[in-house]
Amino acid sequence: MSICDSNPLPRLIYLTSIELQAHADEVLRPYELTLEQFHPLKIIFLEGGDVGQSSLCGLASKTPANMTRILDRLAAKNFIERRPAPLDRRAFIIHLTPGGEKLVNEVAELFASYLNKIVMNGISSADEECCRRVLKQINDNLGRITPDVV
Repeated sequence: MSICDSNPLPRLIYLTSIELQAHADEVLRPYELTLEQFHPLKIIFLEGGDVGQSSLCGLASKTPANMTRILDRLAAKNFIERRPAPLDRRAFIIHLTPGGEKLVNEVAELFASYLNKIVMNGISSADEECCRRVLKQINDNLGRITPDVV
């Protein structure tokens, strides 16, 4: 009996997520990064190289305290710079440095190759699309949960 046969779908999604994160962290190890650190870098890159710190928290689904800790580590590695927000002295714009941009490009290519060649091996495009639809619906359902539903 495989893990897939013995677990309800939400548990299987959770276990798959944990396994995928462990593999991603292994791929990132030579860069002295974790997936938790790479994710904000990729978001900043996709946002054009600059994003407000509070917006980044929302986009990465991280608390402000957790994001501050991650950004401290990324700044120490010179992948990002914190710049004062022009309209709010208390806020920061997170800017991707040239080194951070180079890293994101390199790692994104590595992940694309890794994910497409290894993780998605044997999965048809039709099955991938079906999985995307199901996961999107689950995500939408979770987004509609309110405290009174739980």
